Amino acid sequence: MKSFGKVGFGGEEVYTIEHKDFAPVVSNAIMKEYNVDEEDIEVHKAVVSEVMKEHTVLPVAYGMVFKNKKLLAVSMKAGNKAMKKAIKSVDNKVELGVKVVLPKDARDLDGKADQCKSDFVEALNCIAAETKPLKLFSDRLILNSSFLVDSGRVDDFSNAVGKLAEEYSVLKVQYSGPWPPYNFVDIQILGNKRGGFR
Repeated sequence: MKSFGKVGFGGEEVYTIEHKDFAPVVSNAIMKEYNVDEEDIEVHKAVVSEVMKEHTVLPVAYGMVFKNKKLLAVSMKAGNKAMKKAIKSVDNKVELGVKVVLPKDARDLDGKADQCKSDFVEALNCIAAETKPLKLFSDRLILNSSFLVDSGRVDDFSNAVGKLAEEYSVLKVQYSGPWPPYNFVDIQILGNKRGGFR
């Protein structure tokens, strides 16, 4: 067992439970449905960031609660094969997010929006191990993607984003991370949903 200190919800200790090839990071919590609360999400993010300093993280959905350690062990056993597949894809890698937004007065950047998007994607794909395009939820959003990047190449990726942001200074570039590979891990353990690692 490894302890990360009393940094969980309500000041509870966050620690690992050894289980074969993996070590779930847990803390004791009240058995209830957890709503999306900004303060709790910040606690969750802080814990994940701390764990990521030394370990590869296979993320789980926010608010995942097990009634007891036995049920957690059952889920770990059921998901072991899928987790082994997933870890091969994301080991020693992190997720980085890039959004590129047009200025309010330029809907298509004088017809160059597609070229701009291509320049970003081409340059960043040269560094990333994998890319996942995400939903364009605004007319002004021309790129919204997550990139899976080797931990040793994060600085290279950051520098590339910086150069692109300078080259296209008229655009707003939003860069986030590093995060656990939320958009690259989809493990289905106790359901029939298609997709993801099984």
